[in-house]
Amino acid sequence: MNHRHTFLFALLALLLGSTALHGQIAVYAGFSGAPIGGVQGANWAYGPLVGVYKQTGHAASTISIGGDLRGSFLTRDNFHYYTGAVGPRLAFKAPILPFRPYIEGLVGVGNVQHGNGTGSNTNFNYQVLAGLDTTIFPHIDWRMVEFDYSVVPGQSVNAKIFSTGLVLRIW
Repeated sequence: MNHRHTFLFALLALLLGSTALHGQIAVYAGFSGAPIGGVQGANWAYGPLVGVYKQTGHAASTISIGGDLRGSFLTRDNFHYYTGAVGPRLAFKAPILPFRPYIEGLVGVGNVQHGNGTGSNTNFNYQVLAGLDTTIFPHIDWRMVEFDYSVVPGQSVNAKIFSTGLVLRIW
């Protein structure tokens, strides 16, 4: 239990830390779809993705680091796959191009319910993801595409999640 409090404190410090880094905080929401492996009867599941990230500034470099906190909620029929995860984020900003690719490695929890009348199980979850954002208006980005490989070990469930959505860069 002590390790969880330390982890949560470190996460909050990362996401809400000093603005002396000339960082950027953004909230995002999107729509996701995923072919779910290891589940009978649920070929594809769909649902929302929401999150917040904090990133160091791009002023002196094309590479910035930060952290991401997110939740995804995929459902189909009586099946659901919900995750909440946090972890480091690495983003790139080309000097001329309007695109910002990023990669992340996240850990958290995943809740899986296989069908009607079955109980749900909450277990450790890990995710590896990459995406591409582009600015469409000042402070608003379009998350053109994101690919997230999400696994709940012990549940024999894995999802290859594809998402798109909008990002609001607060500052």
